[in-house]
Amino acid sequence: MTSLLIGLVSLLILWLMITGGPGMAKSPLSPNLLASTVPQATPMTLPNPIFQQWLHSREEDEGDVRVYRPMDYPFPPARGREGLEFRQDGTFVLYQIAPTDGNLAVEGRWQLENNNRVQVQFPQNPINNCTLMILECNDQILKVQIIP
Repeated sequence: MTSLLIGLVSLLILWLMITGGPGMAKSPLSPNLLASTVPQATPMTLPNPIFQQWLHSREEDEGDVRVYRPMDYPFPPARGREGLEFRQDGTFVLYQIAPTDGNLAVEGRWQLENNNRVQVQFPQNPINNCTLMILECNDQILKVQIIP
């Protein structure tokens, strides 16, 4: 019985220390301190430069890594270029080469899986969904690996 009473008193003292009960100083384990030391989850976002229209710079591809450049990049002449665009509202646009060598825009949706993997879906179009692994992104270059 004595050990049970000692255990209960110990729990009460610990509770008072944590909560800073009447007449007691806050302990280092106070709930306010605990809340500030718990790592907060950082929201996953895409890098800001990605939100623009990109054209495929196939001359720079490296194996299965595709290289894209901004629209104003001085590309060598080509009979059309595929491209893509990420929009901040979750819209993804795939630019395919049209029969007239122009571009045909196909809308889909993007969703971030983690900091460098983006799932792309085309629910209204017969295009295969895929995952893009973002390998590099800045104002001048976007490198992705397509995961079917």
